[in-house]
Amino acid sequence: MEKNSFFKQVLEENKDRIYRICCAYERNPIDRDDLYQEILINIWKNLDKFEGRSAISTWIYRIAVNTSLMHVKKELRRSNFNNELNLNSIDITETLPEEREEKINTGIKIEKLYENINKLPSLDKLIISMLLDDLSYKEIADVTGLTVNNTGVKINRIKKELFRLMGDE
Repeated sequence: MEKNSFFKQVLEENKDRIYRICCAYERNPIDRDDLYQEILINIWKNLDKFEGRSAISTWIYRIAVNTSLMHVKKELRRSNFNNELNLNSIDITETLPEEREEKINTGIKIEKLYENINKLPSLDKLIISMLLDDLSYKEIADVTGLTVNNTGVKINRIKKELFRLMGDE
């Protein structure tokens, strides 16, 4: 089958799934559309590399999740850079020492949390990322293909693992 036709067919069959993944990773509608386009570009670029060892939908899902994870990392770096700029422009003399220390400690805890999330298997990272984005169990189940009950069980296990990892540090 010709690449253009194959791409159109794959897109038609998977566009809703791709969009749900975008919704899981990006709340801002404009950024969500950018992420969707980025995923489509990656699918197009790699379509010739699809070997058929798995279902095309599984292959598309992996590209969408990996692209979304990279998007989140890029946005996090950009956000951290902007936060550093904002912190440098704040008059520290206006902040009480206790507040500064609390903010620093909170930032360290959040950074450790994300470091530990990155230690999780891909599916667990996806699930906890969606949970942190305030998606419902039903929405998470729709994106991952799990049942709602299984999603709840997975979330509890992921939380326990994160508590364990955070306790180890």
